[in-house]
Amino acid sequence: MMYFKNKQGFSLIEAMLAVTIVALVLTPLFVLENAIFSGVGRMAETFHRALFAQNFLYNAQRDEPVGSTSYTVERKEEKPLTMVRYTLSPIAKRSSLASVKHLFKQQVEASGVEKASPKATCVLFAFRPGAAS
Repeated sequence: MMYFKNKQGFSLIEAMLAVTIVALVLTPLFVLENAIFSGVGRMAETFHRALFAQNFLYNAQRDEPVGSTSYTVERKEEKPLTMVRYTLSPIAKRSSLASVKHLFKQQVEASGVEKASPKATCVLFAFRPGAAS
């Protein structure tokens, strides 16, 4: 009869099974965490671009020439890398608001330089009785 001495610790197969179980449990958690952080980052970019657009809208309103009916200005923001464009234009003829005289559309579009980057748009309708439509 053979005598086996009990050794302390785990055998190789027990250690490998434990590592496999831990990996199977933690891998989906890491994937989920990555997806959440990616979504949060994308929403933060969209939120920052919306704030840039709103701020740029007010600055462009302040800086535009008095009595103008058409005006466009563009600026580049650094963090996050964003192109912001302000456009003042008369209401389109096919719009239901075209019957209102002296009504103009102010639009700011903030978009990233990459194609898949999120963008934000602010639209404001301004009534300007002094301007010719």
